[in-house]
Amino acid sequence: MSYQHTPPARFTNSLYWKIFYIFLFLLSLLSFAYVYMTVISARRYFEASHQRLNRNVAAHIARFSSPFLHDTLSKAQAEKVFFNAMVMNPSIEVYLLNPEGKVLSYYAPEKKLHLSAVSLVPIHAFITAVGNDYILGDDPRNRDKQKIFSAASIEKGEKLVGYIYVVLAGEAYDTTMKTLLNRHILGLATQIMAITLAATLLIGLYAFRLITRNLKAVISTVEKFHKGDLQSRIKIVSRDEFALLASTFNQMADTLAGNLKVLKTAEALRRELIANVSHDLRTPIAAIQGYAETIMMKSKSLTNADRERYTGIILQSSEKLRKLVEELFELSKLEASESKPHMEVFNVAELMGEVFVQYRILAQPKHLSVSYTSLQAAILVCADIGMIERVMQNLIDNAIKYTPEKGSISIQVDVIGTQVHISVTNTGPGIPSGQIPHLFSRYATSTPDKSPPSGMGLGLVIVKRILDLHSFPISVENTASGETRFTFRMPVYQP
Repeated sequence: MSYQHTPPARFTNSLYWKIFYIFLFLLSLLSFAYVYMTVISARRYFEASHQRLNRNVAAHIARFSSPFLHDTLSKAQAEKVFFNAMVMNPSIEVYLLNPEGKVLSYYAPEKKLHLSAVSLVPIHAFITAVGNDYILGDDPRNRDKQKIFSAASIEKGEKLVGYIYVVLAGEAYDTTMKTLLNRHILGLATQIMAITLAATLLIGLYAFRLITRNLKAVISTVEKFHKGDLQSRIKIVSRDEFALLASTFNQMADTLAGNLKVLKTAEALRRELIANVSHDLRTPIAAIQGYAETIMMKSKSLTNADRERYTGIILQSSEKLRKLVEELFELSKLEASESKPHMEVFNVAELMGEVFVQYRILAQPKHLSVSYTSLQAAILVCADIGMIERVMQNLIDNAIKYTPEKGSISIQVDVIGTQVHISVTNTGPGIPSGQIPHLFSRYATSTPDKSPPSGMGLGLVIVKRILDLHSFPISVENTASGETRFTFRMPVYQP
């Protein structure tokens, strides 16, 4: 699957500017909220202080004026009271209420009165708190808005005859307050907001650049890695989330580079496999084809001895071909991920003895001396018996292959501590020390020439793969006497 390379983000689409725009929006929203709350708070402060300072206005009017004469309202006396109060404080509006809150008299044009009665609840609360609390009451001239006020009860003896209700923030007060708020409070708040907004934006831009600088380094390194620079890594200079991202990328890059190296090695081995398989298959196939054609072309002139000799060569080449194909098939199964050993307990000394009997006969054509030694008759291990038998067969077969005529092969099973040591030792030229580390690689052989023997050295590769599946170690050494010894170890079974 291929992925199209994404072009770099444009100026307005980069993460830096997206964060900036979001920050600008939130900061502007907070600034407007701040200005709004400042104006509201300032207005409430002025109203509360104004109400506190003028809390006794209604009480003074009620004390020094008598608009009620013999429980009846004196219109002239009431108007005189309202006029005197408005002269002293033009911002107030004075109303005379009956005990139920109905407006009996006021000093204002008739058309401006929108409420004929006001609620007594805030009036009672004001009188109870003696004007110390911030309380809003109805405005007879504006049914949709409540205002600060001063109130006092009028009593004749013990009888309540009405209330003096003074709206402290009248229309004149509203007009003046609105002008002052727009000129001073709102202007000052706007200036403070602008200065704060500008300073915060500049600081925010610098802070965002510092934050996104690490991100740009990450993006730059990732782009280099994408373009093929597999050694490119992110330099970790902090301990924040970007450092965690950088560390994770570096680990991923190391893993990918390692996997790529493994893949390149596998590809090289695959090509080597094709070359070696072609070489090894070509020899027996050419022999079979050549001698078969010879028998067909010279069938009448061949003697029986020649015919038998040619037929034997064909059979021998066919056997080599069969063995090669079986080894390749076995190795492919072992290298498959689903290939897992079936563990069971068995007597490894007995198994080694059976394999020894089989191969002692195969060693006779080269007049080899094969011996087997085990100090214990029963040594129990837990492994895949079929796979371990294959390991033993391949090691002995390899020893027979490289032992010169009239040489010797010794097989030994020892128990050292909790480990079973199984060794196969053969006489011969030994293995060059430079080839031992690569002995279990594909097609590695112990011969110094470049032409691999039949089987291409796959026997030892199969041995290593089986033991790796069991996690059993194997070692190779040249002894002081010039012999070659293969030894693998298995843990003794502990029931």
